Amino acid sequence: MKVTSRESYDIIIVDLNGRLETTTSGDASDELVKIIKAPNDKIVLNLEGVEYISSAGLRVILLASKLLQASRGELKICSSNDQVQEVLETSGFNSLLNVYDSEKDAVAAFLKESV
Repeated sequence: MKVTSRESYDIIIVDLNGRLETTTSGDASDELVKIIKAPNDKIVLNLEGVEYISSAGLRVILLASKLLQASRGELKICSSNDQVQEVLETSGFNSLLNVYDSEKDAVAAFLKESV
């Protein structure tokens, strides 16, 4: 699992690449916590490169969301493939978190909120 971040319009875009599962969730969680504590309050989690997500991966996303909420921030998810999207929907994450089809849509949602 590779975790990289970049900035766009004062929003941190976090790109995840690989499999987000038990063996990779610890490192991914550590990286996300570092990014959140930087401090960053607007984060888009781009799942375009995620091939597979397990319940351990879902916990990583939930932890990141809760940490951001505690500091009055927000997490938006985008660009998941069909398999990952199905896991998000089946687990109810799409009703707990804001999930967008594209990174552009997720960033635009943050920009609309700040107007």
